[in-house]
Amino acid sequence: MNPIYTVFVYTVWFLSTYFVITFLLHLIKYKKKLFEEPKELTKNFPKVSILVPSYNEEKTIKATILSLKKIDYPKSKVEILIINDGSKDRTAKIAAKYHDGKHIIFVDNIKNKGKAACLNQGIDLATGDYIACMDADSMVKPNILKATIPHFAKKKIGVVTVTVEVNETKTFLQKVIDLEFILGLSLFLRVFSFLNCVFVTPGPFSIYRANLLRQIGGFDVNNITEDLEIAYRIHKAGYKIENTMKTKVVTDVPPTFKELHVQRKRWYSGAILTFWQHKNILFDKKVGLFKYFLPFNYSIIFLGIGLFLYSLFLTVKNALEYIWMYRFTGFNFFSNFELSIDPLNISVFTFFGYTGILLTLLFTVIGLRSAQKTIRKRLFGFFGYLFLFLLYQFFWMSSIYNVAMKKKIKWR
Repeated sequence: MNPIYTVFVYTVWFLSTYFVITFLLHLIKYKKKLFEEPKELTKNFPKVSILVPSYNEEKTIKATILSLKKIDYPKSKVEILIINDGSKDRTAKIAAKYHDGKHIIFVDNIKNKGKAACLNQGIDLATGDYIACMDADSMVKPNILKATIPHFAKKKIGVVTVTVEVNETKTFLQKVIDLEFILGLSLFLRVFSFLNCVFVTPGPFSIYRANLLRQIGGFDVNNITEDLEIAYRIHKAGYKIENTMKTKVVTDVPPTFKELHVQRKRWYSGAILTFWQHKNILFDKKVGLFKYFLPFNYSIIFLGIGLFLYSLFLTVKNALEYIWMYRFTGFNFFSNFELSIDPLNISVFTFFGYTGILLTLLFTVIGLRSAQKTIRKRLFGFFGYLFLFLLYQFFWMSSIYNVAMKKKIKWR
């Protein structure tokens, strides 16, 4: 028995099983609170500024603006800043049509400066008590402000995130990502918010206290995952990130594996760089469980990659050894073939593999039901969800390589 492989299997199985079971226990604990929200605003509406940085979004910018115009909130209390980031397509031309100088303000940057820089530009121009940041390929629900603003009644809430779902699920890949978002960018963040462990303020839509954004210096223009990096500084500033499942934003996702790879390479490379950038958070008493959650999460990821690579190595090695041995039979691979299934002869590693798959399926079923989503409509995504875990390994390995080699990460 290979000792290295044994250590990898036992460690990864224990950590991942511990995570799933702990999460499910907390899900049960907070089940009644998942959709328990403060009452929506009916009076005393504070002013909100909504920032929409846009770069080459001619296909979606109109739908984004129209969804913002439908928000159920006093018009005099909302200002929408569409910030063109040097788009080379018709984004600026389309967005400029909606400029009225009061409710919708169009800011046209000739040169591309990056999303974080555009958001900071919007923060400087914003006059609202709260600032919402959203992507130009996303559409919000009409109650987005009335459902999020009440959370700020708690003084230590610095940001409120919402459920993120896929806009259209036409392809198999989009159906799988839809399930990933329902769990990862909705249910996960909701449960994590009870534990003060929310690690990201999703770009499709998150709303911040304006004074907090200015206090911490806005977004980091040198970070490729600005919505992830700012979450660290919010925790460091002593504020909490809340999540609500009472409203949502729908967003476009990559339709092809190639585009998904580009997106995830940026996400995961940014995650690694951000963790290293804020490594001192591990000793910060103000952040609570957040400082334990981060190393635990990344330990599972990196050890999982190690197990995947070592398993691949052993598989290839054993296959070559078998082929070499079968030369004595004239490469008759079926000479000693015998189908035998003995439950008592199943190795511990096979048992770990089966329990891992079953736990993932159980977690997905419970997660969907807790999020009040039907499995029947998401069967393709449900069975493809396991496939996504395999893709994760390649995405993470690609990201680690890019970070190690200090390669420039493309935005899209």
